[in-house]
Amino acid sequence: MTEDEERLTVVNVVASTRVAEELDLPDIAIQLNCEYEPEQFPGVVYRVTDPKLAILMFRSGRAVCTGGKNEDNIHTGIERMIADLRKAGIETWDLKDVEIEVQNMVATYALHYPEDYDGTAKRDTLEMKQGTPLAGLPRKLNLNNLTFHLPFDKVEYEPEQFPGLIYRLDFPKVVCLIFGSGKMVITGARHKDEILEAVQIIKDELADLL
Repeated sequence: MTEDEERLTVVNVVASTRVAEELDLPDIAIQLNCEYEPEQFPGVVYRVTDPKLAILMFRSGRAVCTGGKNEDNIHTGIERMIADLRKAGIETWDLKDVEIEVQNMVATYALHYPEDYDGTAKRDTLEMKQGTPLAGLPRKLNLNNLTFHLPFDKVEYEPEQFPGLIYRLDFPKVVCLIFGSGKMVITGARHKDEILEAVQIIKDELADLL
């Protein structure tokens, strides 16, 4: 596992699928004891406790799974849902005919100073004393400065409304929320590789600011 992968935490995977031509939602709600309030939301909410997931089932036979930490979680949850539906006598497609597509991955990442960085802390803070080597430590960012350094048409920063800088990448097509603490939230990816690629792009952009 690379250093970037160690600092990366996938916090949510959203995937969609279709498991039948049509689903009888009132029947499913009764048979599986699921949440169903059609006046508020048009789907049944099927919950899995381990891994912790919520799967939204719709009359069209479509389902959206959210809360997974990886694709294995998603597959486990949908397999369990199909098994429970069939056990209750509700017809679904065979598992082998069910295609699952990741729609969005959300991950967090903490930016650090490079291990070979020779700078030191300029003043005492709660975390460190003046003169402490910064190599390998979490990196604080001046977001105002960053707005001038990144492509202006890809950046939004309005601290009165939101404390993070919003940076939209075209390739990979993801959105990065960057905070002064060096923490980032990356959303919009469909694969973990896209998130790691976005992290590398941002690290390269920041290299000139050291």
